[in-house]
Amino acid sequence: MDTEYKIIGGDGAEYGPASLDELKLWIGDGRVAGSTQVWRSDLALWSPAARYAELQQALARLQASVSPAALNQALRAAGFWPRLGAYLLDSVVLAMLFRMICQWKHREMPVYPEVSTPEALQHFADQYFLFVQTVSPYLLLLTLLYDVLLTGTFGATLGKMAVGAKIIGVDGSPLGYGRALLRSLAERFTLYLGFLWILVRPDKRALHDLMAGTRVVLQR
Repeated sequence: MDTEYKIIGGDGAEYGPASLDELKLWIGDGRVAGSTQVWRSDLALWSPAARYAELQQALARLQASVSPAALNQALRAAGFWPRLGAYLLDSVVLAMLFRMICQWKHREMPVYPEVSTPEALQHFADQYFLFVQTVSPYLLLLTLLYDVLLTGTFGATLGKMAVGAKIIGVDGSPLGYGRALLRSLAERFTLYLGFLWILVRPDKRALHDLMAGTRVVLQR
């Protein structure tokens, strides 16, 4: 029985089975990169395409035929304003989900007192601090899940989808969940100040993009 292959495409979907010759054609078409996850029937496991000896020659030809300049020309980097728009849209989505969590936890945000006496203000501060303590872990977890699951699966959050942007590796490979998590943590670790790098770098990569080995490109 001939060996068969499957791949995980850039959209996160599984494609195949395919023969070795078909897989090499996919490499030539740019559908498979060195980091693309490939399954081989005789091994019954997933590994990056670059680890298969029978694919290395086809991958080398692909890399030689596509220069970084050509790749950058084909995929235009997303600048500051599209990414800001995507961030604001994602913030609206997360705010709605956050409100649902508050309702699930039977927590309403404290209302600022009508009478600004020291006692009333102190009571408001105490209630607000308790509210933040209660819901902030859920908000952090929600934000990470939203970011990692969507970008790991589709390469984009809902906000980025709306503006036509997608996150990919610097070599054009799909993001994947591991790199999506690294990028999301780096974004929060730098307190979102890394977005300022977009304004000064020609390739429009933020600091968390540099840390995770990613870039954001426009698909339209």
